[in-house]
Amino acid sequence: NSSSINDVMNSNHILFQLSYFSTVDKRAVDHALGVDNVNLLRASLGLNLMSNGTLVARRKILWSHARGNFNIGDSSLDTGAMPHILAWLRNDSNETDANLIQYHDPPLPKTKVDIIRLDSMYRIVRSRPSLFG
Repeated sequence: NSSSINDVMNSNHILFQLSYFSTVDKRAVDHALGVDNVNLLRASLGLNLMSNGTLVARRKILWSHARGNFNIGDSSLDTGAMPHILAWLRNDSNETDANLIQYHDPPLPKTKVDIIRLDSMYRIVRSRPSLFG
């Protein structure tokens, strides 16, 4: 469930694999979910293999925000957390921040990822203007 930060944090991050009876089943699931959701599902399953549950939850929260499922800026997060969240959205090569937005396979073009990052930042800034005024 990615409708709120609490729902993402409280979701079960244990599932790491889906098994299909045949390639027909796999294609049916892929078709039913669509390319974006299939990519997100596969990336989430891969993340669940990581031992760092905090990093897994952070990535899933940012993905949900970037997809427009909710706006981090509208949450009850402490104001002091917002600069850190905005920093997570920046484009940098730090391994812990890498792929916070990018989860597609094959990867999205850089310009598309940049648009997603900027839109994500804009929605936070717009919902919390007092942080920047």
